[in-house]
Amino acid sequence: MKPRLLRQDATSFALMKGTVLDESPFPPVPDRPDLYDWLYRDTDKDIDMYRRLTAGHECILECAVGTGRLAIPLAQQGIEVHGIDNSAAMLNEFKAKLEGFPPELARRIHLEQADMRQFDLGRQYSFVFIPFGSFVYLLTLADQKACLTALRHHLAPGGTMVIDIPTWAEARDERWLDNDSRVMKVQQSIDADSGTTTEMWSTFRFDATTQLMEQDRHFRIYDREGMLQSERVVVWRSRFFLPGEFYLQADACDLEITQVYGDFQFGPFRHDSEVAVMVMRAS
Repeated sequence: MKPRLLRQDATSFALMKGTVLDESPFPPVPDRPDLYDWLYRDTDKDIDMYRRLTAGHECILECAVGTGRLAIPLAQQGIEVHGIDNSAAMLNEFKAKLEGFPPELARRIHLEQADMRQFDLGRQYSFVFIPFGSFVYLLTLADQKACLTALRHHLAPGGTMVIDIPTWAEARDERWLDNDSRVMKVQQSIDADSGTTTEMWSTFRFDATTQLMEQDRHFRIYDREGMLQSERVVVWRSRFFLPGEFYLQADACDLEITQVYGDFQFGPFRHDSEVAVMVMRAS
């Protein structure tokens, strides 16, 4: 049986054209910070790069700040971090984490629930960024343009904007676009105290007419005896696109791309790079 695709009808065509069809909230992402943190708690591949990029900046803006994976180590450098996220649950988890840090660190972090397609914090920043591929959660061209416009509005004269996005090489390696109906195990860990095992299994659906990808993420928890205790399923929706499309969007929003890195060590962008780190300034 062929895997189910997203609907290829007038709705799909409107999405492809970049029309915002309704006033629904920001495209849904898993509102489960506990599962998010379990999945990404050991991810640190981009932290040093953003430490270096933000060095010398007194106050920065991070969009899709999540539960603080990046914001906390950046604030530990003495930088004042303003972070927005559309998920109240993510922000609440972030605030709970801050209770375990020194008060002077918590005072350097300012959080606000906001939609990165349309927000106004009433100030500008010398450094603005969307890390960890979160730009792909903008599901239409109109959403992307609205976000870039809002970010440019918050970018101080002479300031720097950075957005990292996945590439064709990563999509190929991760098999995002294959429409393979098989469920694949992505991650597993065993809790040393309780002996429980947590696993994440995924399956992907991709519609090339809209460039939209759906990922079912099944989180399964087993007891010491291997019996299934619970299972939670979340659906992640994102829009896959190539860097050339991002160039067009940036240009339409009066943003000049000044540098593109192909990894988190400031290496050159190549055909086999799994990330494109776009460094921009207002044109």
